Amino acid sequence: MGSKISKNQSNGVNSASDNLSNEGTSKFEDGRKYHNVKNSTYFLPSDNEEADRLHLQHYILKNVWQSIFSAPVDHLLKQEGAKVLDAGTGAGSWLFEMATDYPKAKFIGIDIAPIQSSHIKPSNVEIIKGNILERLPFNDNTFDYVFQRTLYVGIPENKWPSVINEFVRVLKPGGYLELLEADFKSSTMGPATTKVTDAILVMFREHGLDPDVCYKLQNYLEEHKQLHDVHCEKKEKLDAKNAEELRKLSSENYTTAMMTLKPKLASMMEVSHDEYDDLIKKMGEELINLKSFNPQVRAYARKKL
Repeated sequence: MGSKISKNQSNGVNSASDNLSNEGTSKFEDGRKYHNVKNSTYFLPSDNEEADRLHLQHYILKNVWQSIFSAPVDHLLKQEGAKVLDAGTGAGSWLFEMATDYPKAKFIGIDIAPIQSSHIKPSNVEIIKGNILERLPFNDNTFDYVFQRTLYVGIPENKWPSVINEFVRVLKPGGYLELLEADFKSSTMGPATTKVTDAILVMFREHGLDPDVCYKLQNYLEEHKQLHDVHCEKKEKLDAKNAEELRKLSSENYTTAMMTLKPKLASMMEVSHDEYDDLIKKMGEELINLKSFNPQVRAYARKKL
């Protein structure tokens, strides 16, 4: 007699993890919703307001790079049955756009606190709740392409090698892994931006995070024994045609994120909430007037056959 295999298991997915309910794993602070997973370092919200910010961030990154991926996977994703993993999918901006552009491929997003809209989810997308700091709920050699970006507040410095090792484990031989991270520090910072940044860096140290991880991505990929053909791109300045618009949007994105951290940062900096609001406002103005830019790095590699 043949054993019964669920649809999710046949796709290389552990069906026990296919549960999007956040019940018991969420908490509310100052009117915002946060995940409540004990072994996670991610300190930003997981609610509709944060989803809007992440959609904005996706638009900014897309325009900064003039593309939403770098690895040479176009031909792979046009094949029937190709599988893609978006690790730390957030609001699903990248995932949904890619799934729309490549309807023949199957896209799976995994996140510790899914906040994607089910109303606009393409039919070739599946969202799984899971923690990428733990063993991924997928079989070995499941995906043709694994993508991850902007998780420097979610992956502790000492966890990066093991996280990448898991990405490689679930990647098919010949498949591609791509990572994108930004420098937390702006290229040019005024006094308000410097003060806020210094406080955030203290939070990074408290959580064991690495604010400079973007500059280490290439080495992480090159040092992995199962990866080769490593390519790395750096964006050290904003050279897009709509640079002025992107600076304003980047300022909005950054200040919005900083406002979610007001209780913690105001206490650390020993300022009142009103003083904090004024500080963030000045920071937003500095980012635009000084034409600040957070350098970004994206790197990809191929799993050996």
